[in-house]
Amino acid sequence: MDIPNLNGSAGIIKNGAPNLKDSKDNIKNYLNILRTNLIPIIIITLAFIIITILYVLNAKDIYKSTATIKINRPQGSVLSSSLIPEFQDFITDRYISNEIEVLKSYRIRESLAQNLLDSFQVSEDKENFYYVFNHGANDNNSLVSVPVLTDILSNIVKIDQKRGLDVVDIVVESPSKYEAMLIANLYAQVYQRFSLELSRIELTTLTKYLNEEREKKFKDLSAAELELENYQKQGGLILMDAQVKNLVENISQLEAQKNAANIEMSSNEKEFNSLKSEIDRIDPTLDEYVQSKIEETYLNELQTKIAELESKRDIEASIPQNENLKNKTIDEYNKKIEPLKKTLDEKISTLKAGVFANTPEERRLLYQKLIEANIAMQSNRTKVNTLSGMLSKYEEQFSKLPSQSIEYAKLERNRKATEKLYLILEEKYQEAKINERIKLGTVLVIAPGVLASKPSKPNRMLIVFMGTVLGLAVSIGFAFARNYFDHTVKSPDEIENRGISVLSWIPTIDELRGGGQNEFIVANKPKSPPSEAFKALRTRLQYAKLEENPVKTILLTSSVPSEGKTTISINVAGSLAQMDKKVLLLDCDLRKPRIHNVFETDRYPGLSDYLFSNANLEEITRSTKIENLKVITSGTIPPNPSELLASKQMNMFLDKMREIYDIVIIDSPPFISVTDAEILFRITDGTILVLRANKTPSDAFFRTCEKLMSLNNHNFLGVVFNNFSYKSAYGYYYNYYYYYTRPSEDKPKDKVGINGSMRT
Repeated sequence: MDIPNLNGSAGIIKNGAPNLKDSKDNIKNYLNILRTNLIPIIIITLAFIIITILYVLNAKDIYKSTATIKINRPQGSVLSSSLIPEFQDFITDRYISNEIEVLKSYRIRESLAQNLLDSFQVSEDKENFYYVFNHGANDNNSLVSVPVLTDILSNIVKIDQKRGLDVVDIVVESPSKYEAMLIANLYAQVYQRFSLELSRIELTTLTKYLNEEREKKFKDLSAAELELENYQKQGGLILMDAQVKNLVENISQLEAQKNAANIEMSSNEKEFNSLKSEIDRIDPTLDEYVQSKIEETYLNELQTKIAELESKRDIEASIPQNENLKNKTIDEYNKKIEPLKKTLDEKISTLKAGVFANTPEERRLLYQKLIEANIAMQSNRTKVNTLSGMLSKYEEQFSKLPSQSIEYAKLERNRKATEKLYLILEEKYQEAKINERIKLGTVLVIAPGVLASKPSKPNRMLIVFMGTVLGLAVSIGFAFARNYFDHTVKSPDEIENRGISVLSWIPTIDELRGGGQNEFIVANKPKSPPSEAFKALRTRLQYAKLEENPVKTILLTSSVPSEGKTTISINVAGSLAQMDKKVLLLDCDLRKPRIHNVFETDRYPGLSDYLFSNANLEEITRSTKIENLKVITSGTIPPNPSELLASKQMNMFLDKMREIYDIVIIDSPPFISVTDAEILFRITDGTILVLRANKTPSDAFFRTCEKLMSLNNHNFLGVVFNNFSYKSAYGYYYNYYYYYTRPSEDKPKDKVGINGSMRT
């Protein structure tokens, strides 16, 4: 049988990478890995399943309850809603996110913890509670403290906003279905009460401020009316022409707007200063950055233009008596104002995004309020400046009136301006009082929590399934990792894929455990599966080299020690002798010989004694239980085995054995360990390399193959795969192999087919 050389397409690849034939070979290799590691895979998978089952059996049932609330967006303060037109929407889309952070805050959870403990105290059924008990204490009936329960609530309560809606779910999980429902509802109630109290505090402060300003303007209005009345009594001018009336009306309108802007600017300044002092402790540079951005020329120009258009709108809208004409005037101005407001809003949004980019979540609400207060204050300041500029123009016209009209016009202007501002403040004050009384807060509970009908978790079937899948994944991963780090040769395919001939597969021989004569399996159990494998090897050896001069001396060696070459040598020799061939088994392992132990005979005199002329051929030749098989042991171990095997006497001895015997089987040391095997390789007709499955390192084996084929490719007969498990590596071959190698009395009767083949 010709062996492909190193340069052939099927030869050994020197970098160690195998050439797989196609994708089917890949799949087959993967299946072989799984089949070889079947027992570890089963054990690991079962371990995961058992652990998972124990977990689900001991896991507590967890019940879920959900309370759903709706958070209404606040519409702004009463003061800012109509005193001056709004320059931007102060409530951004982040309002709900900020409220969710408030929901998660320690203050809300602390209040909830206290309420939960109070509910436990008044409850008749204490078994309905779980988290209020201190499960880590010796006394399981002891209660946890409020701080501890507050921390527990952060782990068992989940706050979720429904996408695109102002609706928030408060989801609570507990081993007690009643406790889960109670916590969900208490959470919603505590937050609702907190929101209501907070909003009422804001309204109360606003109402107080409006009342103070209203009383001041009432006194100013009374004084202005009294002054005008006294002037009239003293015989001053009573009638004014239409031009003077219109001028006084416009001036009073502008003064009222200016005073309203001043009042709101004062409110903004108070809020801004309060926020600024708070933020200066956190980030002193933020206020300077925000102020510089807000005071940019482009923003100021937009605010000035908007303020000017709004002032003109209000003045012109107050002149016509016709309602339709008034509405038309307002609509025309609004069309001019809206794009300016939109542009201003975009600029402000960009400013906020820049500030929020690297801001922690818990500080964003505070920073947002600072920006809004600053913008509102700047807008009102711009409003005041714009109104002052417009008012100065009217003042010039006013100063040009006849001297007798100026005094009366001043008094009338002052009265009307004060009256308009007082009416605005009175309206807002009454509105604030009403809102304070009917304020319901911004939180509405739309779906309270209910008792769960069944546990939400654990999903025991899913956990067992996932445990099984995880076990399989880990076990398969273990198999492939084991294969990856296992550098031994495991199957004949690995050899054949490298272009190396496999002469035979020798299955695991259980009888080898006893040693001695038990290793001579072809003589002791000629019908056993291992004996059949040796017979197959015998047949292939006969056709290994088709030449005029047949192979007469066959060397058996291995890459490393303990690969079973001695056992293979003995049984190959025995199987050849059973064919009525004269066979000699020669032990050339002059360092650690074993053949004499197998045949239970003396080691010397033997080969070394003959080569040193200390014994003749008859003295060293021993018979065996097989008639045609003779054995020559190693003899006395010499000090220089390599020189002895390379001697002229050894060559002459082998030539003589070729004349006497049909076949000489030579057992030798491992090829890599010493040079003895290489010397014998050069003087024999053919060499068999023995490999032990799952033990021989692949690098040592392929290096040996390369060396043998480089020395004499023609003399390398092939590889015998020893200690190979058909069932683990090739399960589909095992059934056929077992069928044809089991005792004949166990087989069903065969029938001869048309083509002469045997079929069942």
